[in-house]
Amino acid sequence: MEKKVFVTLDDEDQVMLQSICLDKDPEEALYFVLKRIAPKLSKQVPCIAREIMKTWKL
Repeated sequence: MEKKVFVTLDDEDQVMLQSICLDKDPEEALYFVLKRIAPKLSKQVPCIAREIMKTWKL
């Protein structure tokens, strides 16, 4: 059975996503997913992603 997840993006998230699409910056895209999208999901972030997030400085 396929599960679907809906995530709402505020104005700042939308601007950031548009910037990522234009720049095609993989590091910025990973940051966006780990810091802005993953926390909105109801299930746990995979262990490797959690470890990567610990190394990011905000």
